[in-house]
Amino acid sequence: MHIGFLFRRARAWHGASVALVDRVGPWTFEALMARIARFGQALAGLGLLRGERVALLLPDIREHLEADYGAMAAGFISVPLSAGMRRQDLVAHLRRTGARAVVAEATLIPMLAELRSELPDLRHIIALGGTVSGAHDYEDLLARASDRFLPPGESEDIAQLALSAGRTGQPKIVKLSHGNISAVAGNLIAGLRIGSDSVFLNVRPLWAPLQFMVLAYLLGGSRIVLGGAFDAERFPFQMARFSVTRSAMSPAQLAELLPHLAPEDVALNAMEMLHIGGAALPEAVCDEALNLVGPRISVHYGLAEAPFTCLLSAERLSVKRALRNELRTTVGRPFFGYETRLEGVEDTFATEQEGEILIRGPHVMTGYWDDPEATARVLCDGWLRTGDIGMLSSGYDLKVVGRTQDLIFSAGQTVSLREVEAAIARHPAIREVAVVGLPDGEAGEALTAFVVLKDESAASAEEILAFTHGALIGAKRPKAIHLRRELPRSDYGGIFLPGLLTDIVPLRG
Repeated sequence: MHIGFLFRRARAWHGASVALVDRVGPWTFEALMARIARFGQALAGLGLLRGERVALLLPDIREHLEADYGAMAAGFISVPLSAGMRRQDLVAHLRRTGARAVVAEATLIPMLAELRSELPDLRHIIALGGTVSGAHDYEDLLARASDRFLPPGESEDIAQLALSAGRTGQPKIVKLSHGNISAVAGNLIAGLRIGSDSVFLNVRPLWAPLQFMVLAYLLGGSRIVLGGAFDAERFPFQMARFSVTRSAMSPAQLAELLPHLAPEDVALNAMEMLHIGGAALPEAVCDEALNLVGPRISVHYGLAEAPFTCLLSAERLSVKRALRNELRTTVGRPFFGYETRLEGVEDTFATEQEGEILIRGPHVMTGYWDDPEATARVLCDGWLRTGDIGMLSSGYDLKVVGRTQDLIFSAGQTVSLREVEAAIARHPAIREVAVVGLPDGEAGEALTAFVVLKDESAASAEEILAFTHGALIGAKRPKAIHLRRELPRSDYGGIFLPGLLTDIVPLRG
């Protein structure tokens, strides 16, 4: 199914209802869909052809959604990028994708103008928030365009080029078709029971692949509240002000939010579900969240190459504590129509056997952009090799126990960095941890942990190191603990390992 058709349907079904609330005020489905259609028409009016790429360098505002959805609905390929992306990375991505147009805030236009000589494919720069020489004005383009959607294309057409998350460097560019995105949105709507009574507060970056969650809530007839960047202190007030029933965040954000919540908060009474994804949910954080807000936590698992593959629903976490203890270590089961299996494990339903997680379904990417060799390495007979190592629990839920790239050889043993991180994260003073293997003449690779504390005075590096000696054995014990105020993030939201390794001197301890 083509996204253009889905927007036309949402306009017809929900026209007078409020679709979105932002800094300007409420927008009905009719008003928002008209602007989405106008942007697509404006691109066509500039002479862009179907299948040409339109890059987005916008903050987390309504116009980002208009440009993203408008480009895709009209048959162009959307390329969402972080507005804070480093200059050299921006040039690399615009060149790799051959972007014909870029939409950006007016403050970024001078920098883009300087880069034009390095970007031979770039023909149009569209400025938001002011008239800038050498750029088209966003609002002027919309005012002169028709508010009718262009005829939709085919399900197999490429809709978006998404950036895969990576801990070590340059991400790959993922090709997602209209059929891929439609499958993701449809399963989220059904699996999360999204409907017109839902109010979804968004505090995640709109350029990231995880934001298909916003698309699903919009197509499901819900009201979207654009809350800006996540702020743990502000979040409870946003919940109360907008009568929020749903939201989504990362495990690190959930851990930061919990101290600002209380069981007696009125806003929590309306909250039905917090969707958690993007990284592993530490058991201690999961327990604290369930004890504080009850079974309103849902966990999802996926990749840019196969978004939102598995779901552990809030309903399933409402079981008694004894049954919940095993569930909380899993990412649940595949959405309807998706398949997972473990490489090397013959029986699809065999439990407690490890293997690389393979995924098949209509949501799996069509391949990597302009990289057939990388595509061939991960796509085989319709199955996507994830690079994640998993196993099935006794209840047939998927556990992600590590990554093939996270296995190191230390002191004669193969060690999973994910396993070590999970063990260290059980220390009550720790908010976040990342473990790496560093070259060691004796052991081959020595484990080094980088830790963020909930409170900087809560523990010392020595105390945490002593804790790991009780929690881990032999080669799984880190040789060093480095305390950090925060862990460096890449432009794509994940922990950026090169940023950890530039300075090995601890803050203290």
